Amino acid sequence: MGIVVETYKKNFLQRFDKDEAIPYYRAEDFPGLFANEGSFQNSADVQIRYFTYRYERYDGNKLILFCPGIGPGHTAYFSEIETLCRAGYRVLTLDYTGCGASGGERMTSVNAPTRDAMELLDLLDPKEETIPVGHSLGGYTALNVAHLSDRVTRAVILSGFIGISDEMMGFVKCRPLADVVKRYEKKLDPYCGSLDNRAYLASTKDRILWIHSTDDPMVNYKYNAGKAMKMRNPNVKIVTVENKKHNPQYSSAALENMNAWIGEYERLIREKKLDSPEERIAYFSDKPIGRMTEQDPAVYDLILRFIGD
Repeated sequence: MGIVVETYKKNFLQRFDKDEAIPYYRAEDFPGLFANEGSFQNSADVQIRYFTYRYERYDGNKLILFCPGIGPGHTAYFSEIETLCRAGYRVLTLDYTGCGASGGERMTSVNAPTRDAMELLDLLDPKEETIPVGHSLGGYTALNVAHLSDRVTRAVILSGFIGISDEMMGFVKCRPLADVVKRYEKKLDPYCGSLDNRAYLASTKDRILWIHSTDDPMVNYKYNAGKAMKMRNPNVKIVTVENKKHNPQYSSAALENMNAWIGEYERLIREKKLDSPEERIAYFSDKPIGRMTEQDPAVYDLILRFIGD
């Protein structure tokens, strides 16, 4: 049992910083995009950085809370954020504890992002309708925020998971082992770790749009979106896509480029053929980030119609 927890800690509960060789988008890359940032000390005394983005004209009645997935912070999701801004929305996002521009030696639990997001909303107290949108761990975070917050009545989940036990089932295929991690998370965060999102999804009157690819290798469809679909709650809409793996929001061309380029990049590093920072930066010199993160218009048609209702 200890091996399960140690493996989990090694893969999930670590510090996540961006790889400076990968050409992430910045706000300056989008003419006319307004950017503001702030910070606060969360209840664990960690400095959390948050950011708002918008174009000049936006819907002042709605605020998108974008919840990033596990990794180096919100800049890895700038294509998603800018797409939502371009559609006419103001987007609030954050870097979680142990990620990106925020403090913390490591991510302290998979529920820490929920705490950070909830405390951010309490701090800012937005008057607009707040709609969480999240991917992967961010999808789980968005689901938790919808569950916990009275101000939220709908959310968009991209490749998210119901709970940590359901996420772990995709890897260990054994419920008792998956529940070991669930108990460990509950010990780390008794409040969020005790959430029962299965019961919430079965009975909620909140509106949930969940988009998931059936071949997702990171968050297993069967144990998450597939399970939510079987609950038959008419307020929870599950949209299944094919052959998009862990990024249903990306175009097929973007997925092909990302898998090829990042795969080769990681292989060359393992083979010690890209040892210096200069060599790694040079690898991406002819590989624009936009060709790895192009968003799928068909998927966003679903998302934007859901948000715009």
